[in-house]
Amino acid sequence: MVRLIIAAGTMAAISVGLMWIASMLFNSLLIFGGSTIQTVLVFGFYTYCVLTLAVPSEHKFFYVLSIPILSQFLHLYQKYDFPAGANSLWRLLPFILADLHIISVLVRFKTNLSAGEKSAVASWIAVNFLFILISPNLPGIITGAFVLILLTLPLYFCYLNMHSECPSFTKDLERSLCLLFLILAFGTVGLVFFGAQYKGASNLLVTRNISDTNVTMAYFILLWPFALRYAGYSARTFLLTTLLVLLFTVVVVLSFSRGAVFIVLPYLLVTLLISNNLKQAGWFALVGTLFGADFDSLLQQINADLAYSWQLRFADFQTAAPAFQKLGDTSGRAEIRDLAYKLFLENPLYGHGIGSFEVLGPGYREAHSMFFTILAEQGLIGMLYQYALFVGLGYCLYKTAALGRHYLPLSGAFGAYLLFVHSVGSVWVVIPAKSLTINCIAPMLLICMYYYSKSICKPIVMHG
Repeated sequence: MVRLIIAAGTMAAISVGLMWIASMLFNSLLIFGGSTIQTVLVFGFYTYCVLTLAVPSEHKFFYVLSIPILSQFLHLYQKYDFPAGANSLWRLLPFILADLHIISVLVRFKTNLSAGEKSAVASWIAVNFLFILISPNLPGIITGAFVLILLTLPLYFCYLNMHSECPSFTKDLERSLCLLFLILAFGTVGLVFFGAQYKGASNLLVTRNISDTNVTMAYFILLWPFALRYAGYSARTFLLTTLLVLLFTVVVVLSFSRGAVFIVLPYLLVTLLISNNLKQAGWFALVGTLFGADFDSLLQQINADLAYSWQLRFADFQTAAPAFQKLGDTSGRAEIRDLAYKLFLENPLYGHGIGSFEVLGPGYREAHSMFFTILAEQGLIGMLYQYALFVGLGYCLYKTAALGRHYLPLSGAFGAYLLFVHSVGSVWVVIPAKSLTINCIAPMLLICMYYYSKSICKPIVMHG
């Protein structure tokens, strides 16, 4: 991983350096963005995408996988100084560059899609194309929906299929996603402390727009088993696993997401136990018990602004009412889901179309539940189709788990993800008409899980 970090860091430094020089030579570039630094870093990221995708490298696989995750930070750094929303080419450009690279690869190399996988890709494009077309929010999402749903995800599916034929695929995937876990963790912690100094409307923390807390937490859930697997192969397994656990815990706590605290922390402990990381699990439980006893006071001593935000999110959870009941009551999720169900009843067969809840609902992009969001937007047809895909993936992960308990965290991650997106917030393809961030990380990571599982089970099938 050290070589990968050095290679990626070098490319990032070269990209930013080139744009810094360009900004000094061409002052007209500075009309973009709110400051010189912002302009240089935003254009530096675009340069980074071009260089990493165009220049031959042994780390190309990582670069392709990293673009959606790194784009999360780009979008936040762009703020509203660059056009927001799913139709903004400023925000879609990294995905378009990745798509062009994947197309060039697929033209030169053949994929080995099975008949079922070809049917899945074809049906995905056809079904989602129809649900996009009927959306009343079409003018606000059409470009992003077509790029992310109809182009990027099918291309990543084919790209991962091609790479899954390589003998080193599982190790490459574990290393790449472990590094992305670290990048996402350090970046999120940085955003928390950066946002803690504000208490106004632009507060990245209190308004829970830390790359959208609920969305980001779902990404951590899906990345975690790959990071844990890579740490198990490391020469310093105990140290790396401990670092990963510490980062994950800090991210969950400082996310100020009630759903994350009540779902993800138990998930973290369980995965450590079933992976035989008993030392880390013991330390995690002990330290969690000690610090949790008086966490408010401890956080007040570390950072008063963070303590303020923690109280803002958890003050209503001091009474004896069940946590999950209060989670729904204090967040208004029950009323939002009732509205989604009413929208479903208006058009139960095929719903109102992708992105429709943003304009037909109370202004949120989703109903804080994947089930109710799909029900409102895609009706019974979309619900049956989507959950059929989940059942198929679940079956693959079940077969993988049967090969050994060290593969159980994959199934655990999938289960925790489903629990999270059905109780806290729908995290699928993020294409709001006006918001800062757009992305397709969650389905991309689920595709990674599918091919990882398939690659592990393949030798068993071959020797049948």
